[in-house]
Amino acid sequence: MENEKKIVAIILILIMMFSMSACGTKSVEPVVAEGLPEFTVHGETDLPGNFFLSFVYSRNIIMLDGKGNIVWSKHEDQPSEGVVTGWWDFKKHVVDGKTYYSYHDQTGAYDGYGLEGFAPGERVILDENFNEIKRITFEASDVVEKGHPLDGHDFLMIDLNHYILSGYIKDTVYNIPGYPDGSSVVYSYLQEVDNGNVVWDWKSIDYPELYDLTIMDASATANDFANVETDVPDYVHFNAMRLNEDGNLVCSFRHLSTIMCLDRTKREDQIKWKLSGGADEFGLTDNQKSSCQHYVTVDGDRIVLFDNGNRNQRTRICSYEPDMSKMSLTDFNEYAVDGKFSTACGSAQHLHDDTYMIGWGYATKDPICMSVYDFAADKELISVELKNPQNFTYRCVYYE
Repeated sequence: MENEKKIVAIILILIMMFSMSACGTKSVEPVVAEGLPEFTVHGETDLPGNFFLSFVYSRNIIMLDGKGNIVWSKHEDQPSEGVVTGWWDFKKHVVDGKTYYSYHDQTGAYDGYGLEGFAPGERVILDENFNEIKRITFEASDVVEKGHPLDGHDFLMIDLNHYILSGYIKDTVYNIPGYPDGSSVVYSYLQEVDNGNVVWDWKSIDYPELYDLTIMDASATANDFANVETDVPDYVHFNAMRLNEDGNLVCSFRHLSTIMCLDRTKREDQIKWKLSGGADEFGLTDNQKSSCQHYVTVDGDRIVLFDNGNRNQRTRICSYEPDMSKMSLTDFNEYAVDGKFSTACGSAQHLHDDTYMIGWGYATKDPICMSVYDFAADKELISVELKNPQNFTYRCVYYE
């Protein structure tokens, strides 16, 4: 009889274990790292994916579920006393059904040229269990040596050995009108690497027409080509990129207030079009033009960006639907939360209907660093409030 009871008990346990597995209710212990910034979550959502938070001036990355609970996180103290570095652009990649994660490690080992918006370092690739599997820097080209540090603004993974990298390079150039004796600048360099080979790259200094498009709404020295106040005028300030359906690269340049599309099939004449800014090709009105935007996403024909709005200190989300055949704008929408202004960083993603995921970056008027906002209902569904708002986020993004 005792043996029969034991057999029945074992069977019941096996049935329960099978049922939990089949229903997907197997519990996974959250990873809550010591030393994370203190924050408070207000509200919740039913979103099935996760929010990814990264920070500008601290070595923290955090993954939250749709209700604001920590799923996974990582923290490190600063590498040495007096050095302030961050982990930027924490994101998820799905390649051939396999999941990877990555973030940018501003290691503190490289020269940042004294620029606040430059975080030289290495891209860290993690496997599905968050184990580090590789670190990426630039490959050798006619521009940089192998191992040259990346910038932390963005990274695109096509597969584990095929990716597009971004960096800022300091050099003296002689093609700026009015400066025949040369001018020291910091320029944008993009490099596509496939199995260790550089298959495409782009340099902003190859396009002298861009020098006249620099605006100073975010940096007073961005066009200091005379090098009176700085020898590192950051005249374009690349900060985001996405591939469109044609395989071309749609990029955001903050100090041009411009979104540009780059042709990945060409080595010359690579700029296909410019949206917004002083050389806008789509007939945007002044109100439709962005000011020092920090993020761009592409969904079919629609382009969405986080417009910091430095020109008038009003941050908003801008949604464009350009007609490429007519080089005109088919549709434009803007979304704003009253009183919000983010002077730098930040992100925006369309989730569904009029609901958007927003990373507020360097929000100057309140400590909210992240929101999911339903603009149709004019309602904030969930938000994350930092105890120390000076420890502001680089990006807050959502992945299913």
